[in-house]
Amino acid sequence: MSTRRSFLKSASLATAALCSTPRLFSQDTDTSPLHPLIEVPYSAVQLAPGLAQSQFEHTQSVLLSLNEDSLLKPWRLRAGLRALGPDLGGWYDEVPLDKTPSGGHGFAPAHSFGQWISALSRGYAINRDPRTRAKIDRLFDLYEPTISGRFYANFRFPAYVYDKMVIALIDAHQFAEIPRALTILDRTTDAALPHLPPHALNRDEPQRQWRASIGEDTSNDYTWDESYTLPENLFLAAQRGAGPRYHELASRYLLNQTWFDPLSENENVLANHHA
Repeated sequence: MSTRRSFLKSASLATAALCSTPRLFSQDTDTSPLHPLIEVPYSAVQLAPGLAQSQFEHTQSVLLSLNEDSLLKPWRLRAGLRALGPDLGGWYDEVPLDKTPSGGHGFAPAHSFGQWISALSRGYAINRDPRTRAKIDRLFDLYEPTISGRFYANFRFPAYVYDKMVIALIDAHQFAEIPRALTILDRTTDAALPHLPPHALNRDEPQRQWRASIGEDTSNDYTWDESYTLPENLFLAAQRGAGPRYHELASRYLLNQTWFDPLSENENVLANHHA
């Protein structure tokens, strides 16, 4: 019986062989460049009956069952609109913060809304369930009237929540085939940008100085946002047809002295940072 160490060693050798150039395995002298890797579409993968399939089906079922008024409640309240429905609880709610070591009730209102839309969109690409696409469409109908800079003003995590909305909207466009998602993305970006830093900022003092400059709350947990995660989804937005604006924004948050210059020189400036 192979030991774990011998298995990992053989797997590493196999991976190295697969990653090697074809010339190692062929007499072909063609020196044309290799084709880049191509992403396998969700629709090309089938889950066999078992734990993975059960987990996928359960996750999609939970997302489909989420109360839509509850999901929109923080957006509506922060936009000054009437907000019906029960609170979801935890970080998600727009309530006076009940602080705990892990954040507390009301710590990051609506923080996971975009991630859930992204998960529904990818789920639709897998199972083509019309209920899923209809759910996303309804959520957009409800979300559009709430798009406002008021949501991001004096907010603990404007970059974090905006980042999640970017992936929600580009996934809805690509995987759930909802064309208006990119228009909604532009409106969301217009609302968020005045409340985002001009480039990626470290937490605490750099964010405190910037927030003070625009007249926003500078208390401790208002200086913990994660603008350094923005480039990935902004580059994806540009790649998926949202326009050159998103390539420029991605470059703005990627190319700076705070994070990526030192990282490019193998200096770890991400220790003790979330994400």
